[in-house]
Amino acid sequence: MKGLAGGLVLGAERGWTAAVAQDDDTVSGPKRQLRFTLTMRNPSGDTLTDQTVWMYLPLKDTATQHLSSVRVSMPHQLSVDPLGHSLLRLQLPSLAAFSSKVATVQCEVALRAEPLRTPAPAGTDWLTPERWIESDDAQVRTLAMTLKQDTTGQTLDAIYEWVSGQLTYAGYLADPIGARQALMKRSGDCTEYAYLCTALARALGIPARPVGGYVVSSSAAPRAEDYHDWTEVYVDGNWRVMDAQKGCWRDTGADYIGFRIHRPVASNALGLATRFKVDGSVDVRI
Repeated sequence: MKGLAGGLVLGAERGWTAAVAQDDDTVSGPKRQLRFTLTMRNPSGDTLTDQTVWMYLPLKDTATQHLSSVRVSMPHQLSVDPLGHSLLRLQLPSLAAFSSKVATVQCEVALRAEPLRTPAPAGTDWLTPERWIESDDAQVRTLAMTLKQDTTGQTLDAIYEWVSGQLTYAGYLADPIGARQALMKRSGDCTEYAYLCTALARALGIPARPVGGYVVSSSAAPRAEDYHDWTEVYVDGNWRVMDAQKGCWRDTGADYIGFRIHRPVASNALGLATRFKVDGSVDVRI
């Protein structure tokens, strides 16, 4: 059977399977509870009015997870954008000078025992070059061609092994440098690992996308520094986790909870913000 990039499907090579679609209320597998505390502070000597805080919550429904419930300690609004992002909106009508308000957010995420089979991306979705994902760059394409193997699965193995073996983890970088610079410097943080894996896969016609979120093996209260980026590749009817920085591939990725799919254009009210956005002057700490 033909797979992506002219190879065999990954599941046929290693016997991976996909879960049959289920109703949201019957998702099997472990559950994780994630708890966040938001401190919203007025740093000025004047009363602030009409302040809005937006925050990404776990993706509503993906191949590996389902957002079962959300509990927030203050009035709020929830919505889902076309990419499946879960958006939390908190409205502060008034916040007195130098005062603060604390809100707690608790999410329960059901994890699927096996990735859910999902429709193939339409057209060129997740295949084209984007900002930071320079799959059309000459050096990226040259490397990609040297990594191409007889089957899609073997090609993805080669991409994972090259990036995990050749890049040096540089610790947290405040600003992204992108796939091309990561290749030239042979270093980066988790974002660059994700961007380079994505670019190499796209250069070979394999749909891929960077995803941001948290890696947790149990219920947790994640810290800001725990936020992590990885790659998802679409193969054999599933989105599969490829994390060359933390060393996850050929696994179910059961500890990976996605919050945001990276795109270079805005798809919702958060614009290009990574975790949260403030419409106003209130200072937010999560």
